[in-house]
Amino acid sequence: MLLVVPMLLVVLAGCGTLDRAADPAPSPSVTTGPPPGASQAPGPPLATATALATGEVDRTNPAAVAVDCFTRWQSFDARTDSGPSAGVERARDCLTEDFAASLGAGAPGAPGAAGGGADGQAWQDLRAQGARSQVSVLATTPLGGIDTTATGRVVLQLNVRRESTTGNEAPVAALSTPALTLLRQDDGTWRVAGADLASVAGDAPGR
Repeated sequence: MLLVVPMLLVVLAGCGTLDRAADPAPSPSVTTGPPPGASQAPGPPLATATALATGEVDRTNPAAVAVDCFTRWQSFDARTDSGPSAGVERARDCLTEDFAASLGAGAPGAPGAAGGGADGQAWQDLRAQGARSQVSVLATTPLGGIDTTATGRVVLQLNVRRESTTGNEAPVAALSTPALTLLRQDDGTWRVAGADLASVAGDAPGR
């Protein structure tokens, strides 16, 4: 899990990083990118888009859960976060137990990065640089245009803007189209059970 920190250093230097969290078995594999026939990612263009409204989250609405969960999980601020897994811990209540465990939630030492080694040092370097990254979800749409909410399992493609900043430098924005798999729970609420981040240009700590 902590091996992602060196990857972040590359991202903050302006390079894209590919990452992927597999959809848990037995769910079929999830792909990213615009739905078939689409000319661009769902939602408005990066230059004019505004983030979806936040506030009280309707846990019975998979799209609302996806927006809230992805934002908390993937945003980070090395100046104040306790460590690389802070994002996973923030989003733990909207992740299925299996998926949270696969991301390292509750692992020894989480959510801090106080341990030694290259990973811990890399996080301290990010903190010293004042690195932070804010994710905004601009739109959601059923992957491939197929709404499977009624089945209790839905795959949503997100149009995401990430603004990454180092120190006092101007934020650098990037657009991506990750896909989240959500499962309806016994109480009618939804949780994220898997993610395909293959199109994400850079990833938050905790992956």
